[in-house]
Amino acid sequence: MKKGLACVFILMSALLHAQTTYFVDDVIGNDTNTGTLKSAPFKSINRVNQLHLKPSDSLLFRRGGTWTGNLIPKGSGAKNKRIVIGAYGSGPVPVLNAKGVRFKNETASYTIRLFNQEYIEIRDLKIENFKASEEPRQYPLKKSLVYVNTPKMGIYIEGKDCGTLHDIQLINLEISDVNGDMSTKHNGGVFAEITWNKDILKRVKSNFDGFLVVGCHIHDVDRTGWSNSSVWDDRSLNSTWGDKLENGKIHNWYPSEHIVFRNNKFERAGANALIVRVANAPLVEYNLFEYNGLKGSGNASFPFNCDNALFQYNEAAYTFYNTAADSWNGKPDVDAGGFDSDWNCKNTIIQYNYSHHNGHGGVLICCDGASKTSFNDGTIIRYNIFESNNHHIVRNSGTTTQTQIYNNVFFVSEDQDPVQIIFHKSWNGLPNQTVYTNNIFYALGAKHRFDLGKSTNNTFLANTFYGGIINTPSDVKKNTHNPLFVNDTPSKTNWKSYLRFLLQKESSEINNGIKVQGHPKKDMLGNPIKGNPDRGAFEMF
Repeated sequence: MKKGLACVFILMSALLHAQTTYFVDDVIGNDTNTGTLKSAPFKSINRVNQLHLKPSDSLLFRRGGTWTGNLIPKGSGAKNKRIVIGAYGSGPVPVLNAKGVRFKNETASYTIRLFNQEYIEIRDLKIENFKASEEPRQYPLKKSLVYVNTPKMGIYIEGKDCGTLHDIQLINLEISDVNGDMSTKHNGGVFAEITWNKDILKRVKSNFDGFLVVGCHIHDVDRTGWSNSSVWDDRSLNSTWGDKLENGKIHNWYPSEHIVFRNNKFERAGANALIVRVANAPLVEYNLFEYNGLKGSGNASFPFNCDNALFQYNEAAYTFYNTAADSWNGKPDVDAGGFDSDWNCKNTIIQYNYSHHNGHGGVLICCDGASKTSFNDGTIIRYNIFESNNHHIVRNSGTTTQTQIYNNVFFVSEDQDPVQIIFHKSWNGLPNQTVYTNNIFYALGAKHRFDLGKSTNNTFLANTFYGGIINTPSDVKKNTHNPLFVNDTPSKTNWKSYLRFLLQKESSEINNGIKVQGHPKKDMLGNPIKGNPDRGAFEMF
């Protein structure tokens, strides 16, 4: 009898926790329906906001449908039992658009909002947030308009005194047409943040663990494509938890973990396309960043206040350089490059990327020396192709330390204005201990130059300098011969055009590099590196 009762209890428990799928149809739906059948779906966002979703539940919108409002789902999934918010049927993906509407007591508008929720998967939707009465997304700008928009987001994710929030996935989303506020990076396509209570006694150390963004197309958004922040962000280079910092604050850096961006496309963000902050070992790979920074200053992608960030196999191109006349606020650009290892970062690796035709640089390493606790230490930039970037290729700005830049191709086109190939500059202090090894600097045209300023302890070893360079740094293993690329004709095309920088078999660069401590085992194409590496980004056999 007891065994029989136990079986009944287990069966009843399973039924109570069984997966439920809710359907939403803007044509045949009715909010008095159960919502659990395709033939009897819900109709409105207001109705589904009343649901309390359980682990393994799904909330699905009809393909071809359109909804206006703020989707605020309730409930969390569980490990291996995510709640899925997505689409059903055939045809175009469902469209959700907040149209600038703010939910009650909110300071910003969002189309989807998660609060202290985890194990959530949002996929196969088109998400917009466009308020027609405010400044549109057009470019070039019309200076007769007043550019003061309210903050808007496609998706807003907040964790507040929540501990660790696990496993949030954004998959195959199109997020576009968000005419947000250009004065803050904390709005645009997606914004995720960790916040806390004003009452110190109620604060709980919090972060994200597991945040996957894959196959998304984020475009035509202001100001930022994807960005995040955390209040648990104070530290200095060598401080540990609880240490008092030089600025009087206490080390409380508590990074998010397992943050991954893969196979996404970011286009036409008002400023930055992707910013990842306060994270340990975030991975950014196989993404395209194209035509970003249309309205204001912003490198396409960067980590800030992160350890061990890895950016690889990405393409960053055509980041727009704004003159004062172009910019929304009448100020000229200071950042309009492809990649950036930003300040308060340790051990950033930028490898196997293609950065080309950006308006103001190929890559930036920076640190504001005016801050008592700032640092940028141990950045590695290796096995990348930098082609036809304007003004400069590498900018090393401020009090950065121990930067290694090796086995890259730096290519300047003949039709470019004179370029500062390497540009070390002061930002309330100067770079120290930058090492350049096994790079090929190839400059068509004339009057291109190196500008190391007053930076200290720079080392150049086993680099090749070819073409119209008016000054080259001291290098005891310098090579000035033509490296013999397969093709040195400048290209306007995308990713695969970098194969022009393969070496011909007669090249003197083959086996002419030196091993660097921590040298990777493969080149940009995955070819193994054995013995002395070749110079440049490709290993030949």
